[in-house]
Formats: sequence, C-alpha cells, structure tokens
Amino acid sequence: MQQQPRLPLWFLITNWVLIVAAFATGLSLGRARRGQLPEPQRTALDTVYQEVLKSYIEPLDEHELAERAIAGMVDGLDDYSRYIPPESVASFDESSSGNYSGIGAVITELGDEVVVHFPFEGSPAEAAGLLPGDVILAVDDEAVDSAAERADITTLVRGPAATQVRLTVRRGGERRELEVTRGSVQRPCVKWAHFLDESAGLGYVYLADFHPTAAGQLFAAIRSLEQQRPLRGLVLDLRFDGGGSLDQCLAIASALLPGGVIATQHRRAGDDEVYEADPRDALWPDLPLVLLVNEQSASASEVLAGALQDHGRAEVVGVRTHGKGYVNTVYSWNGRDFKLKLTTGSYRTPNGRNIERNHATDTNPADPDNGGIPPDETVTVDDEVNGALYRRLHQIQVPQRYRAAFTALAAEHDLEVAAPLQPKDDPQLAAGLDRLRAAAR
Repeated sequence: MQQQPRLPLWFLITNWVLIVAAFATGLSLGRARRGQLPEPQRTALDTVYQEVLKSYIEPLDEHELAERAIAGMVDGLDDYSRYIPPESVASFDESSSGNYSGIGAVITELGDEVVVHFPFEGSPAEAAGLLPGDVILAVDDEAVDSAAERADITTLVRGPAATQVRLTVRRGGERRELEVTRGSVQRPCVKWAHFLDESAGLGYVYLADFHPTAAGQLFAAIRSLEQQRPLRGLVLDLRFDGGGSLDQCLAIASALLPGGVIATQHRRAGDDEVYEADPRDALWPDLPLVLLVNEQSASASEVLAGALQDHGRAEVVGVRTHGKGYVNTVYSWNGRDFKLKLTTGSYRTPNGRNIERNHATDTNPADPDNGGIPPDETVTVDDEVNGALYRRLHQIQVPQRYRAAFTALAAEHDLEVAAPLQPKDDPQLAAGLDRLRAAAR
C-alpha cells in the first residue's frame, strides 16, 4: 500500500483561510442581495422614477416623489401599517402618547375674540393664573387680530417645554400681561368618572384611549370614587376607544383579574408570547364589572374586553367591537428622522379567539367567527344617537375650581357645559347599569 505524500503546513493553513474568506464573502453578498430591492423591480423603480421626474406635466420635487414610493411600499400592506415621514413624526408621536408641549388650556375663537374656556388642572396655564373668560389680545407682543391668527391660536401658544410665552389678556376691563412657562401636557385618558347610583355604590368611568398614562389615570379615578363612598360595582366604558399601549392594557387587566392569561400574541416566526396577570397586581379582582363597547372599540380595548369576558370577570354590553387584533410595532432608527409602523403579530383572547377580522369582506358583523368581541347583551343605537354619544363622551369635563366661572361664560356665549351622560339618554349605558345592579346584589 502506497502512502500519499504529506502536504506542507503552509498550504493547509492558506487553503483554510481562503475557504473561510470565501464563505464569509458569500454570506455577506447573500445578505446584501436579500436586503436590496430585487431585479427587475429595482431597475423598473429607478427607470420610472427618472421618467416621472423628467416628463411629468408639472415639475416634481425628487425627495417628495421618493417619499411617495416608500409610503406606497408600506401603506398597502394592511389597514394599519404605514410609513411616517419626517414632517409627520411629531403629530404621530402626539397622537400616540397624548402628550404635547404647551400651556394646557381650552381656548377657542368666539366671534372676533379668542377666549379662554378654562385651564387644565395642574397645567402651566393654571400655574400662571389664566382664568375662564380671559380674552387673549396678543402672544409674545404680536396682536391676535386676524381671522387666521384667531383660528391658529393653539399653534401660537405652543412651543418647547421650559420656554416662556407672554400672553396679553383682557380680564373684565383690565389689560394684563401673563408669563406662562410651557410644559409637558398630558391629554386625559379618563374623561368621566362619577357615580351612576350613589345609594347602591355603582360607579362609572369612561376610558377614551390607552395612552402611556392610561392605567394610572384609571386607577386614580377608581380610587377617587372609593374615597367618596363604598364602591360596589363599576361600569367601564370603552366605546370609541381605539386602543393604544399594550403595556397599559396589561396593567389594567392585571388590576382587575385575580390571575391567568390576558392574551397571546402570535408572530410570523411562530414564537408565541403569552401575557399573564400577576396576582400580586390585582387591585380589584372581585369588583363587579360591566364593560360598554361598540364598533369603534378596537385594539387594546378588545384585548381587555376579551380577557375579562373569557375569565367571566365582566359582562360586555353594546355591539360587536371593531375587530383589530393585529399587533403594530413602531420602528425608529438612530440618525433617521422617519418612523415605520408595521404589523408584526396578532392577538388571541385567553380562550384562543382571534380578534382580527377581514374588514374588506365583512358583510355579516353578527358572524361569531368574524373577529371582534361579541357582547353578552347586544344593544344597538342609530347613527344619530351614536354621534351624540361620541360628542358627549369626548367633551372635556370642566375642573371643579373653574366650573362656576365657566358656567357664567357659557351662559354669556350660549356654550354647552359638559355634563356626564345619564342612562335615560344612553340605551347602552342603561342596559349596562341594569346588568351591574344584578351582578352587584
């Protein structure tokens, strides 16, 4: 048997280095190819882009045209994914968080004057001494005297936190100068909190959205009711609540459940994530609950309603919810001034119900397999009543300290004074209260 000649050591080392280098280069090129637009679409996109710039009847801005192409890639994926260009990021962030920098007051144009209705509690406007009925004459010494300036008063008084704005106001017959230090203003998630039946201890809270402070605001509202008298039951109104932060939804569910699964998130890779209520976070695990929902209750509202319904913790009254069970992740990158909102998963209730429904082909909202959360008791209202309910629920409750002054101002200008909904004006609320009375016995 002949023995093969041995290869020199330098040859073996060099050969292995070349193999590893080739493998790394191939892997890198493969990644680059996967991360780039595929052919022939890449060439087609560039060709069309150049031709549109050159030949379209009106001259176009090349950056704006490219932005349209990016948006077109995302916006058609589903009802929720979208590209957020740089100029829209600030408004998107404000809408998502409910937070903005300003003075924190309700100010509107009344006739040919700009009049303060009332400051928000704890706001910079309140700290500076702004009062209901103050007429704003100038902002930073610039007179507010044109129709455009009066209509744009909210923008005029806004600005970065910790900066100052000088307001010239007329109070009674006296002219005053007020320095307001702008600050962070949080829009209220809890719009209304009061007792529906004081003698029975049955309370009501309207939660308008799931902004990042929603859980804290809701808990504070419930505790405020408890401080007034024993709370023996609660109607939690989620109508027109389009959702928001999952973390806030989980915190609220954990406070109302003794434990168990809240929801499961399904992702593309199949790695499901199960969210569970921690019994240590249960604040009101036995409080009788009724939830009010409608066709505009969506996303986090549906996750919460589905969890409480599946666990038998709450009765749901109203109509089938919207059916938004998709999970949206907002992406941002260092050094990039745009954002991307992308659908990355879907929710299931504790019993495995799929919340998402096909809105494009939905012809039968009563189909039990068509997504959304079906109510335990269906109570429908017509479009006119539904619109009136929306307007009433989204009014801003006047802080107690300004109520008398604003009521006088409202009488002078024929304005409506916000007041909580009553069961006699709201068939869904009336049905929910009846259910709560039965559950609280």
